[in-house]
Amino acid sequence: MTEAPPHRFPVDVLILLQRPDGDILLTERAGGIYLSGHWSVPGGKVDDGEPVTLAAIREVAEETGITLLPRHLTFIGVTHHLPPHRDSRIGFAFLATGWEGEPRNIEPEKCAQLAWYAPDNLPNPTMPYTQEVVRLHREKENFSIHGW
Repeated sequence: MTEAPPHRFPVDVLILLQRPDGDILLTERAGGIYLSGHWSVPGGKVDDGEPVTLAAIREVAEETGITLLPRHLTFIGVTHHLPPHRDSRIGFAFLATGWEGEPRNIEPEKCAQLAWYAPDNLPNPTMPYTQEVVRLHREKENFSIHGW
């Protein structure tokens, strides 16, 4: 009898790009992706063998076209998130207040638009995962278990 492989949690990065006025960049999800029509921060899955900081830099470049360097990233926290479909995830959240370039929609097949919002006034609907990392940032917490 063969044993099942151990369960492995997907690891994500979630990046809050914050302007000097405090607003953060959100992307409106589009197309056939999970929770299309909801707002989220730039981010995505960490690739095999990739450090979370480089995953954050890569994901932001792929989604917005801007250039981040490791020195631009400040660790916010980690959340162990359980979405409604029960595929739990571990998300590393980072804040960036500096970058090179102007954010633009690089993935129109996955993103309807980019927009800036105050962290205390997120649009409806915003993904719960995004809401939680924004809350961690606002409340200066570095860890949460969310959705369980």
